[in-house]
Amino acid sequence: MLAKMNIGAIVFYVSDIDRTEAFYRETLGLDLNRMPGEPGESGGADWLMAGMANGVSLIFFQMPGKQGDSPVPVFELAEGGIEAIVEGLASKGVTIVPPVSHAPDGGLTADFADPDGHTLSMYQAPDKPR
Repeated sequence: MLAKMNIGAIVFYVSDIDRTEAFYRETLGLDLNRMPGEPGESGGADWLMAGMANGVSLIFFQMPGKQGDSPVPVFELAEGGIEAIVEGLASKGVTIVPPVSHAPDGGLTADFADPDGHTLSMYQAPDKPR
């Protein structure tokens, strides 16, 4: 089901977005973009994105998390259809946490767990069919 998809992003949950921005920008030299959060989603908090080689993005959200929650690989759904894919995974007994919801940029996202409880995620751009 996900075999022909690319990893579009790797998501990190961080405790302090300003400290994270300073470290990745000043210490590691990454070109970070500070993005405004969507009202109502994650409290509308800003988040960070750094484009890397081969189209993979590093994304940083300020939110509570326990060790092992992060990073989260994100499969990019170039063709859309996130709801059908989530339904297909659920029908195979995959734990979906949370269901399809809005991403900070207005797209759609859904997380699911592997058998060891590792979080994996899917992302669909705002202009793709549900």
